[in-house]
Amino acid sequence: MEEDNYQQQELFETEKYISDLVEEKTKKRGSSFNLVFLSSFFTSIIVLSFLFFFGIFEEEEIVLPDPVTITETIKEKELVMPRVDSSKVVSIAEIATKTIVQLQVGERNAENDFISIGGGSGVVINEKGLIITNHHVIDEATDVRVIFEDGRMYEAEIIGSDKLTDIGVVKIENENLTPISIGNSEGVFVGDLAVAIGHPLTLGAAPTVTTGVISALDRRLDVGNENMNNAVTLFGLIQTDAPITRGSSGGALLNNNGELIGITTAIATADVGAEGLGFAVPINLALGIVEDILDDGQVLHAFLGILGAQYFEVADDGARIFSGVLIEELYGPANDIYAIGKAGALPGDVIKKINGEKISTLDQLITILRNKRAGDEITIEILRNENIITLDFTLDLRPSDV
Repeated sequence: MEEDNYQQQELFETEKYISDLVEEKTKKRGSSFNLVFLSSFFTSIIVLSFLFFFGIFEEEEIVLPDPVTITETIKEKELVMPRVDSSKVVSIAEIATKTIVQLQVGERNAENDFISIGGGSGVVINEKGLIITNHHVIDEATDVRVIFEDGRMYEAEIIGSDKLTDIGVVKIENENLTPISIGNSEGVFVGDLAVAIGHPLTLGAAPTVTTGVISALDRRLDVGNENMNNAVTLFGLIQTDAPITRGSSGGALLNNNGELIGITTAIATADVGAEGLGFAVPINLALGIVEDILDDGQVLHAFLGILGAQYFEVADDGARIFSGVLIEELYGPANDIYAIGKAGALPGDVIKKINGEKISTLDQLITILRNKRAGDEITIEILRNENIITLDFTLDLRPSDV
């Protein structure tokens, strides 16, 4: 029995010993874990301190680049603009070419067939078929045909014409036309865009468009042939370098708005051929002539009644200055006295102003008179013996043989 008790006690003691071992082992594991934890903690602190010391955790500063200004360098040659804005010319031509017609001038043979002997151009100026052209295009013609760009052809009636200004008028039987837009030739300046449209050389029904600039104003030009009794001097013309050639006479000179500012009338030529200059009758003058033809069947040209010459004054530095028109003699057929002579002017007087406008040249005086009509009242200032005298009088009708 004692032996049994011993065994039980030994067993109990043995069991107690095992649990003690387990507890001790657990304590060792806890102690080891604590040691590892503490070691890891302190190691982490050391590593983090190291990283913080070297700025690893500092916020990275974002550096933005300085603003960049982009500039465009334009070379001098790139600033040169085209001489003519072609898009504008296209717009002008699309509208205007429908109003600018070809004129065929001819006569009838024994079989009443039309025989063409010449031609030119014309411009539709109202919806009832009125067309303006040059005098020399229809002069002495008996039959005229008008051809539009779309090929329509009409017989035209000659209404009348004026040799001194080279303006003529014809009419067709069509009262549903679109007229050209009329401009103001007084508002034209040298250097302005000029578009010439006409029918040179009768190349076809569609007109030809050329461009250039207004080269000069108030030009005079001798045209015609004295041997053929059609010589005349035209005054106050618009000069352009837009190409104009035979057949373009009576065509249109347009401004940059597509408005009619002149009726093309002639080209300057020399022994070697065309000089590249064209001329047009200002539209303001031309329309006045048309009005006279329609109202009276003729133009009542004004007549001053003098033979004049250019008058000069001398500046302080010796230069000669255009400064008026010298009345060399009072002039009229059969030695009659006209207009200014009847008002009291004398040979030797100098015309200085007309209706308040200063007169510098003889051409300027004639240009102004071309825009006047017989019966118009006028005021002229003349210089006589260093005194200014004012004359008020009525312009006479220009004699037919002058």
